[in-house]
Amino acid sequence: MKHLIALCTIVLCFALTAGAQEESKPVTLKGYVVDQMCAGKMAMKDNAMEKAEGHSKDCALDDHCAASGFGIFSGGKYYKFDEKGSATAKSLIEKSNREKALYFVAKGTLGDDTITLTSLKEATPPKPK
Repeated sequence: MKHLIALCTIVLCFALTAGAQEESKPVTLKGYVVDQMCAGKMAMKDNAMEKAEGHSKDCALDDHCAASGFGIFSGGKYYKFDEKGSATAKSLIEKSNREKALYFVAKGTLGDDTITLTSLKEATPPKPK
């Protein structure tokens, strides 16, 4: 029995270590920056990217929405920014001349569904198809 417990412990430790190595990977994502409060509602829609494109600067900067943090919709999926990344996003949104279609390129490290940003730059949104 002791051997079985030891073996299970070793297997579990190996699985956790292997998973931790896979969790963080460098990424570059292009998409629409949206506050987490509104993103939760958008993510449940079939047209999440369209909703993200139409999300307004005023809403993103609303006190309640901005306090929830920010992230990016890319490829139909939402990725949260870390705390520092959310502060960077808020600052860039405040400076943006756009009222909607807050399109950015985010670079950083992805762990689970959270990005630790290394850079965030506003970009030209893609033309509608």
